[in-house]
Amino acid sequence: MKKRTPVCCLLFATCLLAPSLASADAVIDLLLKKNAHTPAISQAIQVKAGAIMLKGVGGDREVDALYRRQTESLVIIDHRKQTIMTVDEGEVARVNRQTKDVEPLLQGVASQVAKLSPEQRQKWQELLGDTISLDTMAKAAEPLPAMHLLSTKRTKKVAGIRCQEVHLQQGETPMADLCLAEGESLKIPAEDEATLRALLAFYERIVSQGQGTARQLGLSLPTVSMDGMSGIPVSIQDLSRDDNGGVTVSRIQTSAVDPAVMTVPSNYRTVPLSLWP
Repeated sequence: MKKRTPVCCLLFATCLLAPSLASADAVIDLLLKKNAHTPAISQAIQVKAGAIMLKGVGGDREVDALYRRQTESLVIIDHRKQTIMTVDEGEVARVNRQTKDVEPLLQGVASQVAKLSPEQRQKWQELLGDTISLDTMAKAAEPLPAMHLLSTKRTKKVAGIRCQEVHLQQGETPMADLCLAEGESLKIPAEDEATLRALLAFYERIVSQGQGTARQLGLSLPTVSMDGMSGIPVSIQDLSRDDNGGVTVSRIQTSAVDPAVMTVPSNYRTVPLSLWP
């Protein structure tokens, strides 16, 4: 479930472009809209040497995310709190072990919350404040339909990139419209494309391993079945809310990325993975 990074645009003559792609890095410019009523925010994903840096996760200028393919980990860098939190399979397993003993209790609480009337739930929510959402906790007692990508058999271009239009559905409910592009359309180095695909696979594994615990805590971690489809999203339109927003690739470049971008502050405090903010 705000920051923008600078990008460098290098123009090469046609005869120099092909050899440069072997060692160039990928910079993917994005336009993020939180909802239909707010202006788009510029962001950039920078890919270099098996790592991906996203400045301003979710539009928050104070939070960055660094994915490292070699260690199969995602580092959440919170500049506001000056903390570093690592998400990997080991940390997810640790959280799962911690919550296993109280899982029956959590299941019982979720079941009881689901039985409350809207008036009763509102009163309890006022007592608990905003830290714990009873509405999301109640959903833990409900079965969660799987999400599937359904091909439309249509293609279009996004920022000059040919992509396949697909629908994301949860059961019968439309959740998002996506457009998936293959590597040859992205025109980025093969190593950088492999790193992007590795990040998507990493997300699927982490969500699969942590979904049970998250559901018991009232948190939603959507899983997506690719149904044999491949590709990297170049546009996502959120259909799950009335004020739907989305994210769209506006430009892809191959240019040098400063190695310092792919580092974390050495003076920040390391904190363990937590499902709660």
